[in-house]
Amino acid sequence: MEQLYLKTGRGEPMQAADALTLVAGLGVDGDLNAHRLSPRQMLVTVASELEALALPAGALRENLVISTAAPEHVKPGAALVGAGGLEIRLTMYCEPCKQLLPLVADLAGMIGRRGVLGVVVRGGRLRRGEVLDLIPGRHPALPESPYQKFLDFIPTIPRGKVVRYADVAMAIGADHSFVRAIPGYIKRSLGADLPSHRIVSARGHLLATVPDQARRLAAEGVPAASAAVDLDTFLWRGEPGGGACMTVGSERTVILSKS
Repeated sequence: MEQLYLKTGRGEPMQAADALTLVAGLGVDGDLNAHRLSPRQMLVTVASELEALALPAGALRENLVISTAAPEHVKPGAALVGAGGLEIRLTMYCEPCKQLLPLVADLAGMIGRRGVLGVVVRGGRLRRGEVLDLIPGRHPALPESPYQKFLDFIPTIPRGKVVRYADVAMAIGADHSFVRAIPGYIKRSLGADLPSHRIVSARGHLLATVPDQARRLAAEGVPAASAAVDLDTFLWRGEPGGGACMTVGSERTVILSKS
C-alpha cells in the first residue's frame, strides 16, 4: 500500500496519510518536527533500504518513503521536486538513535541507512503515489561539522533579533542536549567577526562570554533592560529569508511505501 506518514506528538506512533500539506520554510503541517529554524523538518527514506533491513514502512519514523532507480542520489544537497513546484531540499543524514534499538540491534550499522532529513523549500499538497523529480546537487550540502554549521548559522540571525542556546542547537540540527556545547562554540568563534551578540540565554539574559553585548544589541534596536532581552518582542523564530540553488540533472522517482 502506498502511504505517507505524519508524527503528531512526541512518543506517538507514525500515522499513515493519504496526503500531506507541506508549508514552505516550516515543514509538514501538523507534524511534530515542523519548525522554521530546523534543518530536520521531515525524513525521507528509500524503499530498497527498508527492504534490505526487513523493516516495514514507517518503522524509521520517516515521513516519505521513495522508490528510485538511483538511490545513490538520495543524499544531502539533492531535492525532490513536484510538478506543481513543490520542493523538498535534503539537508543531512538522519543519525540512528536509541529509539531504533527494538528494531535494529546494531545502531552503528545503521549509520547512513536511516534516511535523509529535509526542509520544505516550496510548499504544496503531496499525495500518495505522486511522481517527483529527484535532482542531485540542486542545493549546497550542509557541512558535517556541528561547529561549521554553527559558524554558518550565526550570520543568518537578523539584525534586531536574538536567539537562545536551544534555538542554535535546533538550527544546526543537533539534539537539545547540545546546548551545553554552545557557550564553548561562542568563545571559540569570538575572533571570527560573527554577530554572536545576538545569542542570549533561555530566559533572554545577556552572556558574560560575549563582549559589549548590551551596547551592540542596543545599536540594533534591541534594549536589554536589567541585562535581559524581551523575548516576546525580539526572539527570532526563523521567519523565512532568501536563497539560491542550481539544478544539475534529474532522475524520476515516486513516493512508495509498502505496509
